[in-house]
Amino acid sequence: MFVKSGGAIAATATLALLTVTAPVLAASGPAPPAGDPATPTAGTPPAADTSPAEATSPAEATSPAEATPPAAVAASRAATAALPHSPRLLHDLAGPFRPSAVALAAAGAAVRGIDVAAFQHPRKVRINWAAVAGAGYKFAAVKATEGNYYVNPWTGTDLAAAKKAGLYVTAYHFAIPNRGGGAPQARYAVQHSHYATGAQMLPLMLDIEYDPYAGSDGTNECYGLSHARMTAWIAAFVAAARSLTGQSPVIYTTAGWWHACTGGSKAFSADPMWVAAYGFAKPPLPAGWHAWTFWQYSSTGTVRGVGTPGNTDLNTFNTSQVSLIDPGNQSTHAAATVSLPVKSLAAAAKRPLSYKATGLPPGLAISGQGIIKGAAGGATGTYHVTVSATNTSSGGNGSVQFTWQVSAPSGARAHEALPRLMPARTH
Repeated sequence: MFVKSGGAIAATATLALLTVTAPVLAASGPAPPAGDPATPTAGTPPAADTSPAEATSPAEATSPAEATPPAAVAASRAATAALPHSPRLLHDLAGPFRPSAVALAAAGAAVRGIDVAAFQHPRKVRINWAAVAGAGYKFAAVKATEGNYYVNPWTGTDLAAAKKAGLYVTAYHFAIPNRGGGAPQARYAVQHSHYATGAQMLPLMLDIEYDPYAGSDGTNECYGLSHARMTAWIAAFVAAARSLTGQSPVIYTTAGWWHACTGGSKAFSADPMWVAAYGFAKPPLPAGWHAWTFWQYSSTGTVRGVGTPGNTDLNTFNTSQVSLIDPGNQSTHAAATVSLPVKSLAAAAKRPLSYKATGLPPGLAISGQGIIKGAAGGATGTYHVTVSATNTSSGGNGSVQFTWQVSAPSGARAHEALPRLMPARTH
């Protein structure tokens, strides 16, 4: 939690657990005015882009900030990188408004979630994910990487333990656009988070927001990039993430930052939106989006099982959406009996859904509960499957695509999930 002190951001005792010093916090600049985080801070328009041009793509251009080796950057930024989000955004989300009742009412039947980082492990204490699940939380996002230099050492532990406790999970990448191109950072995120589709894994999340290091970099909240270059950087990340994971990443941001730093680009409206805002019955959305999929409404939550009381990020899922969970590529031996549920966060909220599937191997069909059942027949080979679902209470819809390999019977397991072999899409 952050409080205002003499116009600058000051850390509470909980933040002191990470020994974040005043100079580190000063890198984020003065505290913004309390209130609407969707309003850009006055006097901080995007600076003229001073990064050197590159013949291939402006999104992959190298900036002066990249001259420092990643290891040195990681050492100097360790305390701030351990935070779930930038100090400025955490400050914005720590306002006096306690929106849980309003936020959950706006979202319909509550599907609550949290997001965590190394900060949520004070004194190296593990999160009790069974307790988190027991408190009613259904999903979690875990900060995995930052820029091209930081990996959260708790990522694998948290993702595995949260899934074991029954939560839907995802890893997220904190973008540092002046420390390398969008595509390399997407590869860095996927590689170091060990991201893989299937089971309870939500799409990878891109956290793109205020520059926590503007003071030390001599830039601004937009990392010194112009609107065009920032938009190109995001496009490169999204394209690479989609190619690597088979799914469009979720974009996490605020309406204010998006307006200030992309000029209100509408190029990414097909990607799911995880919006951060406090103090609203309905959060303001960045340009191009008409609905949010996830909403982070507070940074001051207390969650049973998490050792940072008053300093845990709280989120909710929009139950008018669907958010199908990609089950991953499948492998079945001919004539094997199959029962594969295609899960979704809307179903977790007990929203009525209708399903359809195309491209299934002969002998398989999807039930009204979203379970693919039957005995695989027909010719052996690879089938390209699309499962679609419609939220009949709202009209929202979503789909996933994956492959299904049918092989001749053998002594191997009859049905199993495979590593992702080809791109799939979710909406």
